[in-house]
Amino acid sequence: MLLTMKLSDIQHMLEQWAPPATAWKGDNVGLQVGSHNAGIVNILLALDVTMEVAKEAAQRRANLIITHHPLLFHPLRSLTSNSRTGEIALYLAEQKINLFAAHTNLDSAPGGVNFVLAELLGLKNVSVLSPLTDSMMKIVVFVPKEHLDRVAAAMHSAGAGAFTKYEECSFRTEGVGTFRGTHEANPFIGTKGILEIVPEIKLEMIVPSWKLSGVVSAMLNAHPYEEAAYDIIPLKNHAQNIGLGAIGDLPNIMTRDTFLSMTKRKVNTEVLRYSGRINRIQRVAVCGGAGSELIADAIQKGADAFVTADVKYHTFQDAERGILLVDAGHFETEHHVIPAIEHRVKKFLKESKSSSKVFVTKHKTNPVSYYY
Repeated sequence: MLLTMKLSDIQHMLEQWAPPATAWKGDNVGLQVGSHNAGIVNILLALDVTMEVAKEAAQRRANLIITHHPLLFHPLRSLTSNSRTGEIALYLAEQKINLFAAHTNLDSAPGGVNFVLAELLGLKNVSVLSPLTDSMMKIVVFVPKEHLDRVAAAMHSAGAGAFTKYEECSFRTEGVGTFRGTHEANPFIGTKGILEIVPEIKLEMIVPSWKLSGVVSAMLNAHPYEEAAYDIIPLKNHAQNIGLGAIGDLPNIMTRDTFLSMTKRKVNTEVLRYSGRINRIQRVAVCGGAGSELIADAIQKGADAFVTADVKYHTFQDAERGILLVDAGHFETEHHVIPAIEHRVKKFLKESKSSSKVFVTKHKTNPVSYYY
């Protein structure tokens, strides 16, 4: 039996991959137009939503458009057809077409924009170039020994104790807990009004900040105590598997010209802008879209070349001696993520036995043209 998929189900799947909390501060990601409860007929994917894309969605009976770039980015003072944004948003609302955007959170996600670009260039041993900072928490809870495994399993299932290559990680310390229940208490162990001394385990796990509420909820549901004692501690640890940019190695050393030729062909652009005197290229950093702020990270991590977009004149000048800096175009370095989104959405719909179909727009949404 084929089922109708709700937008909220698709949103949950996408946000498990690219959590909104990993987006840049001020970025506007998630549902832009529409209703979380909408039943989805068909889905159209595009890097940007244009009026042509919106009309294509209507023609294909697609009532959900998923894009990388948000339509609603800056706060609006009015919503009228006098602006490009207003015209498109009004059309979507009138046609009951929902719009969802995954922007810098998709840039930061494993398998997102930057990992796709790294794969496209044939890089090996790929890792995050600039890991997310100030995003990790430590949760500490005190549990009776006989209930330890149940509480730990609940926390792990909600996303605690996972690293890049390891999962179900925790630290456990034996100790003694004391408590005295008031006359209003209903203690799981002991008698209210009497001081209880109970052997307990101090259970500690690392958890990403965007998974914290779910981990706390799972822990409390599994914990036997009427009121569980727990601590939440902010950490300075980096989230090694989430962040901006990617860095890896070419299988073989390339000359500058060979690397530029390969990059031009792989990203399918008509022109590259570059600066740099380095002629031996093997370690390569990438950041789809505007990534100039990561040049220092690329140099610090030993990159010979950095492929990104929207590079300013003086940035080329400043980087000339330290790295081969390549501007391959904003659209050109990002639109390759669309097949990755398509694969995940189609897989999710198939597993959910949904009748919805997924289309990739036939329109080129790049606003930049080249004149020769």
